[in-house]
Formats: sequence, C-alpha cells, structure tokens
Amino acid sequence: MNPDPAHRRLLQRTAITGALLVICIVGLSAFMRLSADGLSCQPWPQCYADAMHAQQQGVSRTVTADNHVVIARVLHRLFAILLLPLTLVLLFAGFTARPQRWAGRWLAVAALAVVLFLAALGRATAGARLPAVTLGNLLGGFVLFALFWRMATLPPEPVQRRQSSPWHWLAALGLIVQIALGALVSGSHAALSCPSLTDCQVMTPIPWSSLNPWQVPAFDPYAKPWYPEGALLHWLHRSAALLVAFAVTMSAYRRTKSGDQRGAALLIALVLVQIGLGALAVGNGLPLWAVLAHNLTAALLLAVAASPVAPATRVTA
Repeated sequence: MNPDPAHRRLLQRTAITGALLVICIVGLSAFMRLSADGLSCQPWPQCYADAMHAQQQGVSRTVTADNHVVIARVLHRLFAILLLPLTLVLLFAGFTARPQRWAGRWLAVAALAVVLFLAALGRATAGARLPAVTLGNLLGGFVLFALFWRMATLPPEPVQRRQSSPWHWLAALGLIVQIALGALVSGSHAALSCPSLTDCQVMTPIPWSSLNPWQVPAFDPYAKPWYPEGALLHWLHRSAALLVAFAVTMSAYRRTKSGDQRGAALLIALVLVQIGLGALAVGNGLPLWAVLAHNLTAALLLAVAASPVAPATRVTA
C-alpha cells in the first residue's frame, strides 16, 4: 500500500519546494563567485586580469555590481537556512508515512548528508582559493538538486520492477564527471587558457598536475594565455562533452522505448542548449549571463538524467 494520497502529495510539494530552493542557491552562489572573479567587467579582459592579480596578492576586490552581490548574498543565506528544516521535514515524514513509509525517504537521507557537507564546506573554506572548494560546492549543489528533483518526480503508485538501462547510469555518471571538469576549469581560473573555440593548445609534456584540485594554480594574469596548463582542462572538458552527449542521447532513446517521450525530449533539448551555451560563452568573452546559464542548465540536465523513467506500469492486484 502507498502512503496516504494527501500525505504523499504534501511530500511531493515539499520536495518541489526544496528543488526550487536548491536551484536558486546554486544560481546565486555561481553569480557571487563569478562576479567576484570579475566576469563581464569592463574593460574586458584587462579588468579580469586585474581581479585575478588581486586575488593572487590576497587582496579582496570590490566588484562593480556591489548592490546586486549584496542582495544575492542575503538571499543565498536565507534560502540555505530554509533548506535544512525542509530537508528534515522530508526525512521525518518519509519514515513516518502510513500505511507504508515513503519511497523517497532514503533520498531525503542522502539530501541531508549533502546539505550538512555543503554547510561544513562553506564554513571551513571561506576565502580559500583551492579548486577543490569550487569542485565540492558545484558537485554538492548539483547532486542535491538532482536528489530533490528525483523525490519530486517519484511515481505516485508502485510500479513493476524492471531493469534500468545501463545508458541511464552512464549518462548520469558522465554528467557528474563533466561537471567536475567544468568546476576545475572555473576553480583554476583557466577560463582564458583557450582564447577561442579553435585555439586550445595543450602543453608538452602534458601538465597532469593541473588536474590536482588541491593545488592552487600559479599563473600570470597579464600573459597570453595566462595559465597555459589550463588548456588541458579545457580540452578534457570539451572532449568529454561529446562522449556525454552521446550517452545522454542513448539514455533518451531508451526512455523513448520505455514510453517516456517527455523525459527523452527534455534530455535532448537540454544537452543541445548546454553545448550551445558553452560555445557561446567561450566565443564571446565569457559573458556572465551565458556562464550562469551554462551552470544552471548543467544542474537541470543532471537532475533529468537521474529522474525516474515515466510513465511506469502500475502493479495490478
């Protein structure tokens, strides 16, 4: 038997609220981080180099959009404060639902663990310049959004057990790896290591040390390119995008065969938008709105890839 329908609807709406809070937190966090780095400042890219030089010297830089950043910081803290009790509500209600406990209760356990991890990471690494900090924040935020999304999209009734296609798992895993590579590009300030879509020369010997998230990158912000080792990160990120796009396409195909045409169409649309935003950002001097949209689309893509296949076949008595 299912939990009481009214109880189940309340849990679903709570999970939707949590997903909305998380995507707002992810967007606000990216906006604050990228604004502090000087993205979209003028004159570009000289002001960006000045911002990076100031960070290397340990000098905090006041960005031009002071009021916007202050508002974003207040909203970020407010949403983060609201997220913890909401997660606890899902956790408690999921284990006490009657006549049967809610299927999403273990997702709520995982969500609580990620919330606590992100809170501890934020307190322990304030002002840190390690790429590992950006990596932890981005992956944590995206995984948390995927968990809430999956809780919100759980089927309302029991379904027949069926073998999940390996392509669904490969797509989700590939997206996590791709997001991690993107986080390293951002956290290492390697945005301009490849000046254009076609100009991306990897150094020889290959600088594998640039993949170490616990190493603060050393670069000259007034050189061109200022961090040549970062071209490896760009090359891996772009190459992996092709493999991930293939895995997502195959996952969408398997969803279509299972009757989930809506989920398949959403996956294909999101992966095309994501590739387009990445090319647009690199080709147009990293406009802030394009980089933010690239971040948020990645979160949506991971959430949809990790969501249950629908519609599901009901269990008959």
